[in-house]
Amino acid sequence: MHKKTTPYGLWQSPISPEMLASKSTRYGQMQFIDDAIYWLESRPHEQGRGVIVRSRNGQREDVTPEGYNVRTRVHEYAGGDFWGRGEYLLFADDTNQQLCLQNLNTNNVDIITPEPPVKRSLRYCDGEVAPNMAYTVCVHERHETDEVINELVVISLSAPYTKRVIAQGDDFYSNPRISPDGKQLCWICWNHPNMPWDETELWLADISETGDISNSRKVAGGDHVSVYHPFWSADNQLFYVADPKGWWHIYSLDNPDKPVHEQLEIEFGLPQWVFGCRTVQWFDDNSLVAIGTRKGQQALYQISLETAVVELFSDNWTAFNGQMVTGVNELYFMAANPQAGEAVYQVNLQNKKAHQLTEGDKDQLEDFISVPQHIEFPTSGNQKAYGYFYPPKSPEFEAPTDEKPPLIVMSHGGPTGMTDNGLNLTIQYWTSRGFAVADVNYRGSTGYGRAYRDSLKGQWGILDVDDCIAMGQHLAEQGLIDGSRMAIRGGSAGGYTTLCALTFHDAFKAGMSRYGVAELVSLSQDSHKFEIRYLDSVVGPYPECADLYHERSPVNHTELLSCPILILQGLEDKVVPPNQAEAMVKALKEKGLPYEYITFEGEGHGFRKPETIIKAFTAELEFYQKHLL
Repeated sequence: MHKKTTPYGLWQSPISPEMLASKSTRYGQMQFIDDAIYWLESRPHEQGRGVIVRSRNGQREDVTPEGYNVRTRVHEYAGGDFWGRGEYLLFADDTNQQLCLQNLNTNNVDIITPEPPVKRSLRYCDGEVAPNMAYTVCVHERHETDEVINELVVISLSAPYTKRVIAQGDDFYSNPRISPDGKQLCWICWNHPNMPWDETELWLADISETGDISNSRKVAGGDHVSVYHPFWSADNQLFYVADPKGWWHIYSLDNPDKPVHEQLEIEFGLPQWVFGCRTVQWFDDNSLVAIGTRKGQQALYQISLETAVVELFSDNWTAFNGQMVTGVNELYFMAANPQAGEAVYQVNLQNKKAHQLTEGDKDQLEDFISVPQHIEFPTSGNQKAYGYFYPPKSPEFEAPTDEKPPLIVMSHGGPTGMTDNGLNLTIQYWTSRGFAVADVNYRGSTGYGRAYRDSLKGQWGILDVDDCIAMGQHLAEQGLIDGSRMAIRGGSAGGYTTLCALTFHDAFKAGMSRYGVAELVSLSQDSHKFEIRYLDSVVGPYPECADLYHERSPVNHTELLSCPILILQGLEDKVVPPNQAEAMVKALKEKGLPYEYITFEGEGHGFRKPETIIKAFTAELEFYQKHLL
């Protein structure tokens, strides 16, 4: 087919904003209950409603009755929205955050927790049903008048559904997990100013048939060690993931000084932004299967507990969301690769035969898909940083031979997040129109070991920005892009990186901030409990470091700005409140600088409604075409 010669950035593409909206079903929690796999879908075409789906014997069906919206808001980022055992399925309903008990045989739903005094002020997540089916244990978050309290509670599963606190006093709790014999309970907890990837503790207690605990003791973690994903063996041995040696490796409580496998530069954990992730499962009695991240790329690994050898199980998938469970001789997970979008998969553990249970984003787009390459590049301080480079790609268009493509640099959220190379239609939206994309795993990102993750401590707004600029310059030096036509985009923490890059440097011609941080002092005072002390580590404690907070807040230095900015903001955002965007807009207006500011009613931290997604991407494309081409 003869290609049409058209300048980069003006190519037509079948990957439309409408497609991004319709394809943006989000997959959440996953559980294997009895003889079926269950997972959570957040559906844009149902206004973001959360629906639990069951797949059994090749038959797929929605389990959540009409009128219920499965979603917890604990920590605002949530996760761990449902759990179950036998005929019992428990889930948090978003209407008022009450916990519901659904009988999977009759489909009857009972609300088993009291109505909160204030809407959504009592929240539940990340639970487990006891082996004797008498009670459930879960994380409970109480929004009192002047503080938020997190604790572990036990709730009986027969009327009158009594609730009582069994662990409290720490700032945060997660992963309450009961041993198969029903006699022990473990959990993870941590305290301000730590984030869970900085330092957590693993606790263990005896638990009675009614859910009362005794003999609570700390068994691992603390002292700058992050413990993650505790899990039990069939014979009641406790295992967990931790990073005392600089990488998230797998340990047994029987031998906490040494990982159960050979020491490799592979991470078997993830930053605990959401509840309910499982990165390790039992393959058989003597081996594990785990999601491992090596240099930003993920794969499935098999680990022998007898020989400590780590072998590749499969690299057919290179990007996982942390949801993985085993059924009867089957492994279930959510994953993607560079040419297939995220979907739910079932893999036979013996013959490795894979079966896809949901649709991915591949469809008829193969010829338009730009496959990324992992780039290692030099950056400030004689260091190295990493990212994925996506060249423009279209079967229908090509650019004039003397033109190099404009570049869109993407800065992920977190900042302790990680970008992967799974098919992301948001990126393909740009590359199929003739833009090149640099997706940066700047210093501070997960997937390259603890030292790389910790290198952003005290340096947020500095090193992440350096790395975004350095990747663009590296690609320009390689002759892959036009270094004079670079834009930067990001959301949340990535929005802050974007605003800093545009304010304190002149490498970019334009930028887009989606619910981005503009002013650090108010963020340190006005964010939600989970992140209210995050800036202690990545900037410094406040008010002791007040000068740094002022110095690194883009809103205070708008006189340095000289390029156009597009700002997108949800008006119900509790993580980065709208006052952050409004402060930036006020300053831009006073300086007479070009900007566009678009707000979205009913949207929080992360856009869910189709009309929002369509409007946001349409506006962003027009913005780049106006200011970059």
